[in-house]
Amino acid sequence: MTVQLGSKSVRVLDVHSHLGPTEWKVPTAPAAMFDVEGQLRRMDEGGMDCAFFGNNWIRTPEGMPALEVVKRYNEFAAEVTAKHPGRLYGLASAVPYESDEFLLEAERAIRELGLKGFQINTSTNGEYFDSVRAYPFFELLQSLDVPAFIHPPKFTIGNEKMEIFRLPEMVGRPFDTTLTLARFILTGGFERFPHLKLIAAHMGGAITLLPGRLDMGYEMRHDPAFGPWEPDVLTAPPSTYINMLYVDTMGFHAPGVMCCVGTLGAAHVMLGSDCPPIAFPLSRTIDVVCNLPISLDDREAILGGNAARLFGI
Repeated sequence: MTVQLGSKSVRVLDVHSHLGPTEWKVPTAPAAMFDVEGQLRRMDEGGMDCAFFGNNWIRTPEGMPALEVVKRYNEFAAEVTAKHPGRLYGLASAVPYESDEFLLEAERAIRELGLKGFQINTSTNGEYFDSVRAYPFFELLQSLDVPAFIHPPKFTIGNEKMEIFRLPEMVGRPFDTTLTLARFILTGGFERFPHLKLIAAHMGGAITLLPGRLDMGYEMRHDPAFGPWEPDVLTAPPSTYINMLYVDTMGFHAPGVMCCVGTLGAAHVMLGSDCPPIAFPLSRTIDVVCNLPISLDDREAILGGNAARLFGI
């Protein structure tokens, strides 16, 4: 199940997919999200060696307490990972702003269940990564030395203005990712937690378009004519911290992926399909990377080498 790059067979790893326990299935949810065997068939057909999957909190059971969601999902992720070694890797579910019970469950998911990282939302009920309530989780994440794949929630910034054309999904989610990363960076998130490994879904929203603009604001921060700049806590321009991020390729837009490569470097870009629930053939996601105008080594790294290194598989 490898793909050919020239004369070379290359292993392909997907960092962005979503699966859930069968008891969470409802008629309004894509059936593929609850069909593990179907996902394996899609991977075989598309040339995908393995995939990381997680809980995006968009299809969780209505009314189920958050801690119960997290515990059930982590057990499910561990079960699927054990049943399909080397093919499917479940990411632990967590809520960064919650109580010590959630932190204990997060630690259990990695140390006892053996999961390779987390999938967390970019915001929860309007609370973003710069919240002081998230500090204990980021401390734990850093100490566990595993990546966190960050994914937007169902309801995002500007949701009240996105009542048509599924704009919360198409526009709101990338915006939510952009906002949480900008807030986290500007308030000193990477100063406080310099060893975090954050992988942003959907090419990081617009964050790879913004290094120059954020640096402009930083250079002009002492000019009161442009408004307040607080807290002034950074020891380097914002672009320095943007370069610490990882992003996936999900977006079906090669120029967008090239912007990610140009901003972050190919070593910080990883293949992501969002399948399930997106029902496009996995070969379509892979072809975007295979046809990028970059070196064969860089394409190989994006297709799988970077993810294998970061997740330690």
